[in-house]
Parts: sequence; structure tokens; C-alpha cells
Amino acid sequence: MKPGGKDGKLYKVAEGVAITSGALPASGFYKIKSVASSDSSLPQPSSAAIAKGARAIRAGDYVHLWKNQALAAGDAVIPLTLTLIGFVKDVSNSKTGQTYDVSTQENLDSGVREYITGAFTESSGTINGTVETDSDAQRELLNQFSSVAIDDGTNYAVFPAKQTKQDYMMSRRETDTVGETAVWEHFPVTVESIQMDKPLDGEQNFNFNYKIDGGNHPGMIYYTVREISE
Repeated sequence: MKPGGKDGKLYKVAEGVAITSGALPASGFYKIKSVASSDSSLPQPSSAAIAKGARAIRAGDYVHLWKNQALAAGDAVIPLTLTLIGFVKDVSNSKTGQTYDVSTQENLDSGVREYITGAFTESSGTINGTVETDSDAQRELLNQFSSVAIDDGTNYAVFPAKQTKQDYMMSRRETDTVGETAVWEHFPVTVESIQMDKPLDGEQNFNFNYKIDGGNHPGMIYYTVREISE
């Protein structure tokens, strides 16, 4: 059964100024800059989660934290600002891993093969959705493959085509209802190709093919809503 709530949105991520002391001023998403070597005040996994293989928060992780979360000496977090850039209609995602055949003659004599898994996986797919035609997000996507010229009424600037890594958050399920579980995905990607269709007025359809940037801590984020966001 599909739960209620708002979902299917893509947000551009922008990093703010690191917070190194005191209590967090607002609930939201943060990037962990550092964790105190001892007595960190950041939330820790339960013993049950550790028994299942969980680890503690560490530098580089993208997490959701609540207002007034205390920071100990050595804890530092970077607040993330999310800007809505589009409504996602469909996301295909393909994940592949590596396996190696290490079969021995004994395996073959018994009619089976033995495999080990490799250290790397690859994730890629396509995002389909809509953006507004005058949005900065659309310009940034187009600028991956073509130059963009902007006349703002006072100045005229030309931005040469340049492919850059894109850092997104995608809401799988947005909810502000206390007790419900929100589901988000940190979605850093490289854009491999893009297609945008007519009409060029109002809502603009787009789709782009991507590969997940595994070096920038992609992953799913689940959190139980404690309070209604301000």
C-alpha cells in the first residue's frame, strides 16, 4: 500500500556555513563535517542496530537532524539549503555489482560454481519530470551541454558549456505528520545526456540520464517526524 504524503520532488542542494558549537537553529538536512573523537553529542545507533551491522555517523554523511540538537567540541555540521527544481514523474534506477568466478575443480565436479563479490557497484538511470522554463535549475542543466547567455536587463553574460557534478535531494515521501516516516534520497549525480521537449512556455518536460556519484555519499535517509517543520 502506498502511504499518504507528498512525494516525487527533486531539490538542488547548496551548502551553508559550518556550525561548530551550540545547538542547531533549525531542523533539516545537514552534512557532517567532523565528529568529536570522544563524547560526540550527535545521535548514535542503538545496540540493536549495531548488532545488525550499523555504524555511527561520520564525516561526509548526509543526515536529517532536529532543531536544538547539541554539538560537542569537535562536532561540526554544514546546513543544507534545498531549492525545489522540479516535480519528478518517473525515476528508473539500475544497480550493478561485480562478481568473480573462483570455482575450483571440486566445485565443478559437484556441478556448481563459486563466486565472490567485487568491491564496486554502479548505479545509473533516467529522471523524467517537469521544471519551470525560467528557473535557474533548468539553465544549469542545459549548461551541461550548451552555452547559456543571460540578459538580465542590466548585464549580459555568456556561460560556456561545462559539465559539473550535480548534488540533489529527491523526496521519495515527504510528510510533516508527527509519527510518520519521511523518505528521502541523497542523489549526487553526473548528467550524461538531457532532453527537453516543447512547449517552451510554462511547465517544461525534461529527462536526463545520470550516473550516481559514489564518492559523494549517496543513499537513502529515513526519519520519523518528531515535530511539525517551521
